[in-house]
Amino acid sequence: MNMRNALLLAVIPLAACLSANAWAAGTPGDYNDDGSISREEFRNQAAKAAFAADKNKDGFIDADEFKLTDEQRRAMDSNGDGKVSVEEFQAGQVAGFDALDKNKNGTLEASERGR
Repeated sequence: MNMRNALLLAVIPLAACLSANAWAAGTPGDYNDDGSISREEFRNQAAKAAFAADKNKDGFIDADEFKLTDEQRRAMDSNGDGKVSVEEFQAGQVAGFDALDKNKNGTLEASERGR
């Protein structure tokens, strides 16, 4: 798998979270309410999602805590220890920002989030 595909797989969980209810109740992650999500807002949302996913607070995102495919787990497991830490989960999300930012303007508009 090439790095771009690995990053896209890694960012899928957060992208789905950001787009699922984006316009029904404001735009999750759009902290300044400008209608788009900046890299910093995305990073903040990734951190929030990572810590929320670790339900037992052991520092790792276990299979029963957050549904990831085997491919997504391998893509996020940057140190190859077979586990996805909270930090790896967050880094995996943030690393995919550029892949989602199709127009390369440093923000994710509704169209780039699947809306």
